[in-house]
Amino acid sequence: MSFKNIVGQDRTVHLLQNGLRFRRIAHAYCFTGPKGVGKEQTAWQLAKALNCREMEDDACDHCLNCRRIEHGNHPEVTMVAPEGQTIKIDQMRQLQKNFSYSPATDVTRVIIIQDAEKMTVQAANSLLKFLEEPTSRMVAVLLTTNANAILPTIRSRCQMLSFQALSPLHIAKALEQEGVEMGLARVAAHLSSGLDHAREQVTQEGFALLCERVIKWSGEIVSGSSEALVTIQTQILAEAGREQVETSLDLLLLWMRDILQDRVGRNVEPVMELWSEIRRHQSSQWTSSRLMHGMNAVMNARRQLAGPLQPQAILEQMVLAIQGGTTNVISRRSSFQASG
Repeated sequence: MSFKNIVGQDRTVHLLQNGLRFRRIAHAYCFTGPKGVGKEQTAWQLAKALNCREMEDDACDHCLNCRRIEHGNHPEVTMVAPEGQTIKIDQMRQLQKNFSYSPATDVTRVIIIQDAEKMTVQAANSLLKFLEEPTSRMVAVLLTTNANAILPTIRSRCQMLSFQALSPLHIAKALEQEGVEMGLARVAAHLSSGLDHAREQVTQEGFALLCERVIKWSGEIVSGSSEALVTIQTQILAEAGREQVETSLDLLLLWMRDILQDRVGRNVEPVMELWSEIRRHQSSQWTSSRLMHGMNAVMNARRQLAGPLQPQAILEQMVLAIQGGTTNVISRRSSFQASG
């Protein structure tokens, strides 16, 4: 692994490599940005580069230090992650105990703190003291999706580096280079803001089948078939967690957007290109206005999944809204509540 393998974060990588090259590394960094955009990968790469015996601004991946850090068994490079919902003061005390001795003179200790916004106030204050009174050369890297949730006293001692959400193009190209089929890589890229999440999605067994089920469900919805409601129970919700239900709605939205592009004559490459023949068939059943109404219904259902309503009730309401319009949905509201 090299800094060159970190996708879509060229500015941040350039800053870190310049710091390594000119020996101007900060004693603490805060890597902030969406989940799955390479923050943790960059932190481990920095840890290797700081301790690499062969290179000054990257990691060789061959020396003893690089290999030990890569395999997570270097005694001077540690990751701290939440235990349960928070990072607790006892974890920081244990960290200080582990680092109470003096390391070898050519070693830079690195602490990587995952979900740093989840530190309790006591843990954050303990870390602050540790940063202000280091026992040896040390770099702390805080990883967070919400830097504002970290205590200002901690933030003020960190160099802030922002990681940007990756474009679908960046994600799809990276997945293709890893051997993912181009059509599926493109779909996964549009479902995620980061490479890690997209990789997790597309490598799950049944990802292509889920796409096909959602496309078939779309056909049932637009035809007005009652099978669209049966599909909710037998396929969309069958043995699926809430995350897969959310993915199903995201796929449905992408599919409807592709059809809308066809309907209005926009010459753009469809996201779900693998199923172009089915898309052309379904396109003849939709009108542009009905697609817009349907996409609004899907987005509303996606938001409702974060609330207290049961997914089955939400999905049934969405299907009936698309099939019958808003008036029909209001007239059946009691049946939704009963089904939840």
